[in-house]
This record gives sequence, C-alpha cells and structure tokens, in this order.
Amino acid sequence: MTSTDQGGRTDQASRTDQASRTEQGSRTGPAGRPDDRTGLLRLPVLPHPRHPLERPERTGGSAAEPVGSRLDVGPQVSVVIPTRNEARNVEPLLRRLDEALHGLSGEVIFVDDSDDGTPEVIARVRPSVRLPVRVHHRTPAQRVGGLGGAVSEGFALCAAPYAVIIDGDLQHPPETIPALLGTAVEHAADVVIGSRYVSGGSASGLAGSMRHLVSTGSNRLCRWVFPRRLRGVSDVMSGFFLVRVAVVDRAGLRPDGYKILLELLVASGRLRVREIGYAFAERHAGTSNASLTEGARFARRLFALRVPKPARFALVGASGTVPNLLGTAVLHHVGLHYLVAAIVATQIAVGWNFLGCELLVWDRETGSRLRRYPAFALINNLDLVIRLPLLAVLVGRWHLGVGISTLMSLAAAVIVRYLVVDRLVYRRRAVSERAVSERAVSERAVSERAVSERAVSERAVSERAVSERAVSPSHGRPSEDGVSGAVS
Repeated sequence: MTSTDQGGRTDQASRTDQASRTEQGSRTGPAGRPDDRTGLLRLPVLPHPRHPLERPERTGGSAAEPVGSRLDVGPQVSVVIPTRNEARNVEPLLRRLDEALHGLSGEVIFVDDSDDGTPEVIARVRPSVRLPVRVHHRTPAQRVGGLGGAVSEGFALCAAPYAVIIDGDLQHPPETIPALLGTAVEHAADVVIGSRYVSGGSASGLAGSMRHLVSTGSNRLCRWVFPRRLRGVSDVMSGFFLVRVAVVDRAGLRPDGYKILLELLVASGRLRVREIGYAFAERHAGTSNASLTEGARFARRLFALRVPKPARFALVGASGTVPNLLGTAVLHHVGLHYLVAAIVATQIAVGWNFLGCELLVWDRETGSRLRRYPAFALINNLDLVIRLPLLAVLVGRWHLGVGISTLMSLAAAVIVRYLVVDRLVYRRRAVSERAVSERAVSERAVSERAVSERAVSERAVSERAVSERAVSPSHGRPSEDGVSGAVS
C-alpha cells in the first residue's frame, strides 16, 4: 500500500520525480560551467520584466534552462562592429573575439563603411575562425547616420537576443564580452555599459589631456541635459555596450555620428541599465576617426534630442526675423518702397533659415543642399503671397509702422511654412530611411530563417543519433544510456 501527498500523488511518484530531478541535475551541472553535451557556457536565464517596446518572445522549454543548451535558440550574442577603414585591425580583432567567445554561441556582424579593402581582409580571415562572420558593406550613398546609423542597421541583422557593440580598433577589449553578457543575464538588464569611469575601469587609452577633458566634459553635459534619463550612468559616451535587441526601437532612433548609446538611452524609454568597468586601450593601428566635425555632430544631436523638431523650426524661424527686420528697415530707409524692401529682405532671411534648418532641424538629410535649396526658397517665398497683402493692410489701411507690420506678417507665415517644408522638401528623406529600414529587416528575416533551418537540421541529426544509441544492438530494447542522454 502506498500513501498519497497533499497533491494526490503517490510516494512512489514523488520518489520518481525526485530521482528524475537529481539525474537531470547531474547532467546539467551548475551555472557558469560548460555543458558536457554542447560545450556551451551555462548562464542562468532570469525572466525579464516586459519592456513596453519588447517584441514577443518564443515560448517553450524551462525558464531555468541554460542559455545555449537548446539547439533551436540560435546564437546567444551578436557582436556588431561598425568599421570605417580598419583593414589593419580586423584580423587581430577577429582572432581575439574567437578566443574570448570560446564556450559561447555567438556571431559577428561587420557593418562596414570602408574604402580601404576591409571586407576583403574579413573574407580572408573568416575561414580560420570558429565564429560565424557576416559583412554588410554600405556604399557611400547608403552611409546614413555615420557610425550610429551603421549600428542601427546592425541591430536589424542580429539573430541573437543580445547585441554587443564594439569598435573595430581594439580599444574595447573583446575579453570583456562574457562579463557584459553575464551581467545582463544575472541582473535582467536591458543595457550593460562598459564604463571607463567606474571601479575597474580606465580611460588611459585616450590620446592626450584634451581627449580626457572632452570625454569627461561631454559626459557631464549629457547628464545635465538629461538628468533623469541618465541618472546613474557614468559613461554616456561609451561605444562599448550590450543591449537586449527586443527593446531597441529602431523606428525611434535617428543616430547621427558616433554616440549611438546616448540616442539609445534617451529614445528607447525606461531601460534597466547596468555598468561594468573596463580598460580603454590605445588604438591598435590606423588613425582615429574622431574630429571637430564629429564633435559638432554630437552637439547638434544632443540639441535635437532635447528640443522637439517643431520647437527647433520655430527657433530657427524666430532667428530669421532678425535679418528680415534689419534688411527691411535698412532698405526702406535708403528709399525703397516697403513692399520691395520686404521682398529683398526675405531672400536674405531665406538663406539664413535654410542653413539653420540644415544644421538644427532636419537631422538626416539625403541628397545635396544645392538640390534642396531651390525647393526650400520657393516655398519660403510663396509665403509672400500671405505676407505682402497682410503687410499692405497693416501699413496702408491700419497705419501701423513698417517694423511691427513686418513682424506680424512673419508670425502669421511661420506656421504655414513649417507644415509645407516638413511635408515636401524633406519627404524624400523619410522615404529613404524607410527603404533602408525595410531592407535591413528583410535581411534579418532571411538570417533568422537560416538560423532556424540550421537548428532544425541539427536537432534532427541529434535526435536520430540518440535514437540509434537508444536501441541496444544485442536485444533491440531502449538502453538506460539512451534515455539519460536524450536531448530535449
């Protein structure tokens, strides 16, 4: 006779379950050690709280199952490397990545903007490394957004749940990637930043005291501009970080230049962020891509992230009233009719506003400025159809001064000007960005299908091998060996 527990199960069933759990534990081993069957590093999987931007994840399997222990999960981490003229660095980088990710299932994705033969070097080295390596080369016409745009396209190509962003010049140590991944899993973090300014970190690789000053000053400026979003982040300017791909809102990203992490932290809503220290090394070979131009792009992007586009347009338009008012007053003073003076002064203001919009309002333009200016000037001169009759009424009928009448007519035209310019002059930019996004998403879908098909094939081969081992050659019955070694 057997007794039952509170759940109604028999003692025998309970003992069987306990033995099964003990046997399973003996096979899987503790977290952090390689799996004897797969050779993959064991990382405990913690449930992530659902982020508002997170895509639904596949279900199935135990929540406590080690990362990499199932054949159908694909790579654990995608290493995204934006490169520009790094032909001398990619070979040592790939070899160090191959060694650093030993025991992990990973892939390497180069998003390349080079003109020095970097893709050819990658193709030569690729057969000698264990990691799968892909190259997405962008032609000069496709290089939208600089390094940040390259990283954004890289996100769409990732087949793994985590993406690590690392520079191609070996200033970021590949050996730190397992620590980034382990921290993300242990703390259920959306972003793990490699920081130069926390315990264990060092910025000794920065060239000269001026670079140190620029780095620390930029970090402080960013935290001052976004005190809540960046609270607790010590290295906003880091180019070495891990992010959970599910929380990346590519449609909301407008990267321009080198500092994609700032864009990600500000534009992606509330993220769970952790930091670990790392030593920023000196560049292995070649010259740095940092420049005054990149500094100006960073300042412009910081301003754009803080101030909404309509407000930026209004600020540029408001500044344009200065040359317009001064031009009208001076020309009228020297004897021109006030309407003629208003027309000439408008041309001065149009040039001013065009430069302001190019620099501060529309932040990822396509095509040349020489092609955009005629359309911009035409639309801004069309507002004279509104302004001149209004100006004539204010001055001729209401007897207001030329200065105040000009100001009132400008205020009436600015709203119409914004709506028309936003929808016509810069519409091609939005279409181009959507095409780039759709292409990247399509490439990612192809990649995911390839990973899925490869996983299905590997699982089928494994199950067939297990089935063959499970049948005893002498008796034709399932052996104990076959059962204990089954792959779920």
